[in-house]
Amino acid sequence: MLDEFLAQLARRLRIPDADVVTGDEIRDWPDGKLEELLAEGILQEIEPGTTVICDQCEEGCSIEPQLRTDPQTGRTVGVHVCLREGAGGRIEINLDRLRRWRINKRGLSKLGYISERQGAPAKPTRQMTRENESFLLRTALLQHHGLGGGTINWEPATQKILQGLTKLNQPKIHRTMKGLFGEKPMQAYKQRCKEQTLKGFLIKRDDGRHDVEAYAPSPDE
Repeated sequence: MLDEFLAQLARRLRIPDADVVTGDEIRDWPDGKLEELLAEGILQEIEPGTTVICDQCEEGCSIEPQLRTDPQTGRTVGVHVCLREGAGGRIEINLDRLRRWRINKRGLSKLGYISERQGAPAKPTRQMTRENESFLLRTALLQHHGLGGGTINWEPATQKILQGLTKLNQPKIHRTMKGLFGEKPMQAYKQRCKEQTLKGFLIKRDDGRHDVEAYAPSPDE
């Protein structure tokens, strides 16, 4: 229902830099939902993005496709050449994946989903934004794996699962995972899950910021 989408979009406005919906996100939407939100003025199309997450393998690399036009058909596509051994080659990217839409705060306010009378928070710095994204992703990992609870789930979360839990777009998921796990973050993350050495419980530090405490399974687990 439209009400559920409007409530979800309103919640996203509470998260810094989460007010942009990507072409990858709408692929799972019901038919006609995008057109409905555009007609209601809730979404407004903005300039396309430049990167997408490659979905040709489990690595989930962030890539910037090059635009190429077929001289015979006039059709323009995005092209990327992957150099990974065993999975490399020419990859074609549908340019619809680069499309983006911004959530219209005023439109949601008119429908009663948010209040414009509330004082606007100070614009977050880049460091604050990155810390918030890291906090969201760490919390999502805790939620997915059930760390701190009775049963530990060591099955790695996919990029799609993390995107659903955090409401962050795929490039931000990849960037934040890279900050947590280093180069080739999804590969390193899966190895941590295999070794059962993933960091665990969310704690609050003396300075008020959140962090993740090292987690080690008990001998009985």
